[in-house]
Amino acid sequence: MHNNLIMELIILLGQRVRSGTNFIGTTLKQHPDVVCVPLNTSLGEMNLFKDSSIKTQIFDKVSKSFGVCLADEDFPDFMQYYGELWISFLVKKYNLPRDKVVFIKSPYIENVELWKLAFPNSQIAILSRDGRDNVISSIKASNDRRTWHTNFIRFKKIFNYYSGRSFYAHSVDWKKTANIYHKISETSKLKKIRYEDLNNSTKGIEELLNFYKLRTDPEIVKKCVSAPVVGSSFGISDKGMVKPNWEPIENKKNFKFTGKWYKWNIFQKALFKKIASKELMQLNYSKDNNW
Repeated sequence: MHNNLIMELIILLGQRVRSGTNFIGTTLKQHPDVVCVPLNTSLGEMNLFKDSSIKTQIFDKVSKSFGVCLADEDFPDFMQYYGELWISFLVKKYNLPRDKVVFIKSPYIENVELWKLAFPNSQIAILSRDGRDNVISSIKASNDRRTWHTNFIRFKKIFNYYSGRSFYAHSVDWKKTANIYHKISETSKLKKIRYEDLNNSTKGIEELLNFYKLRTDPEIVKKCVSAPVVGSSFGISDKGMVKPNWEPIENKKNFKFTGKWYKWNIFQKALFKKIASKELMQLNYSKDNNW
């Protein structure tokens, strides 16, 4: 039997980058029973299973060692110990309070089964976002400007932005991850959620807290709904950098969180429809192609 760890863990996996994981992190950070890793921030991501190397490059290779006699049925047990090791390490490194619930996130859902094996007692939410708004946000983020960028990097970013390569690439990736999201089955410990259903929604936030088995006192829910904006805005720093603003912004009036794609021209709409119209309908972001 595995060690009974004191720390509770709740997990969020985003459909892909710019799906709203920072929004959820900032929201949950307002809850008095939740801590993030590192402490006092929602920015730390733990991409433990960005790929399946823990299985293919570690466990499988060791299992082929002479005389070890490991089999596939041993892998779930190995993964649970692996997850417990990470929790113990995080508790020690960041001196996490043991009377709190630890929140971790990652913008990768390709290997959700590995998360389930590593943390079988944890609640896992997976987050989707309207592909049209996700593509807009992703393009904007990928067109950032940093002081360390070389001329070649700057030229490449400008070319990708204005040629439409960024639009195409992010649309294709949203289509791929939307298919993964659609095929995942919900359980009592795994829930699909939509960014749009949580934004400025008391009902949506309360449902999320209930899924994570967190307190839903009215004052707590109100504080979570009023969480500041982190990572969604762009500005120019005094060093000339254009990048996401990670400083919390309390005033949300100047932000538009959904429907940014309404300003797309006919060619952008046509291209996205050709790439991912089926997936957009599968995830109930549109009823048909008449948008």
